[in-house]
Amino acid sequence: MPIINPGSSPQHRAYAFVDGAYIREELRRIAKSEQFDPHALARGTLLDIELLRVYYYDAVDDHPDIPLEQRGQSDILNDYFAWLRRLPDTHVQLGSVRRARRREQKGVDVQLAVDAMKAGYAGVADVIGIFSGDADFVPLVMALREIVSRVIVVAFETSASAALVDAADRIVFLDPAGGGAFNFRP
Repeated sequence: MPIINPGSSPQHRAYAFVDGAYIREELRRIAKSEQFDPHALARGTLLDIELLRVYYYDAVDDHPDIPLEQRGQSDILNDYFAWLRRLPDTHVQLGSVRRARRREQKGVDVQLAVDAMKAGYAGVADVIGIFSGDADFVPLVMALREIVSRVIVVAFETSASAALVDAADRIVFLDPAGGGAFNFRP
């Protein structure tokens, strides 16, 4: 049972935690621009809730021995992250990319989980939005449900983990046609 602060106002206030790599990958898969405005996305999906802050998590592979054509991609991503940092009430947290058999992000999911739990315990928002379809976030969602009034998962229906969908208080499926909700970067 969620713990609700009896002195809180009836207006819900939210923090959004965006798994940027997940959203970008899904947008790339459907041949859309992968550079979206996470603040506009959060406002467009958490309609009845005052959005206080957006935290965006991602990583860029800037290892010196990546092929030249991929270095250009790193420069584009770094430019995108710089643009995100200039958005109001939007905070960007970058992890690293580990290069083993395949490249994988390190520290991104854990940082998102730590920051979401800190926000929940601090009581700065009574609604937490998790923008990801990753089953790794099921324990986070379950824990957050004990300390905030509502946990909303926002994901693409085709890639959302069934366990994550079941764990959430509310699920919002993103429309792949998306348009306005994504507010793609010009």
